Amino acid sequence: MTANFLFVSDDNYVKNLGIASYSVLHNMCPVADRVRIFVMDCGITEEHKAQLLRQAARFDNAALYFYNIEQQLDAVVPQVENHWHKAIYGRLFFPELLAQYDGLDRLIYLDCDLLMDQPVTELFEMDMQGKCVAGVADGYDYARKQALGIDLDGTYINSGVLLIDTARWAALNASERMIDFINRFPDELVYPDQDAINYVLAHDMLMLPPAYNMLWMLLDKDVPKMLESLPRFRYTAEELLEALHHGKIYHYAGRDMWCIDGITPVHTAVFAKYHALCDWRSCKRHYSSLSKMMIWRLICVKRALTGEH
Repeated sequence: MTANFLFVSDDNYVKNLGIASYSVLHNMCPVADRVRIFVMDCGITEEHKAQLLRQAARFDNAALYFYNIEQQLDAVVPQVENHWHKAIYGRLFFPELLAQYDGLDRLIYLDCDLLMDQPVTELFEMDMQGKCVAGVADGYDYARKQALGIDLDGTYINSGVLLIDTARWAALNASERMIDFINRFPDELVYPDQDAINYVLAHDMLMLPPAYNMLWMLLDKDVPKMLESLPRFRYTAEELLEALHHGKIYHYAGRDMWCIDGITPVHTAVFAKYHALCDWRSCKRHYSSLSKMMIWRLICVKRALTGEH
């Protein structure tokens, strides 16, 4: 079995890409015949590309490929002004890879701010029931469906982890429709790429268990109380807590994974594990500020005393 993964990064996020791609190689190379990582390159330096390639070369059955899309991003970025970095649109250009590489019928897209902690071989073998993508429901599922006019009984997934049937994506002309949607409704989009993916593929999605995209913010406070604030959320407190302790993929979801404060102890431990193993281990973790450091230490003491996650 060939396991295909897709990342998008520029040079600002290269150390995230370094540790994230290492976690994929560490978990997938022992169980797959071949592991291929495709990086949609939004401006990574040659020095950092070489470092990423050296890291991948530590695994005999792994290959890493770069595909520069800096010019292609002009199709959407000039028409949308927001605080998001243009690299968020990079995943929409993955169909350009299909003409150059064979065996890309099934592809897993991963954000750079997540870490794999168990193999996900089963995703390459699961029945997608003719659907285009599969993912984990987002915490803002109900609010975003309301805002976008998506069926409230449907699913709004977090786009940080996407299992993609590439032939179905191409048949639906999905990328072009998403770019058009983003450019036509920039003011209505809170998460432009994620909103577009969910709007265009609203009826072409499968929901995965939360273990495949364990979002840290879902465990940042009392889980039952948190769920009360999320109408019609797709997972129970028991499912979330099980996923926290037996996660396949842990997502730091916009929080700097190199920053110590604000992440659950489980997420912190997962980061420490791969930080010690990857080629970016010389990069140190940090607190966002002195005051945050003091607050975070008090939170950790409280958690230790009360047994909170």
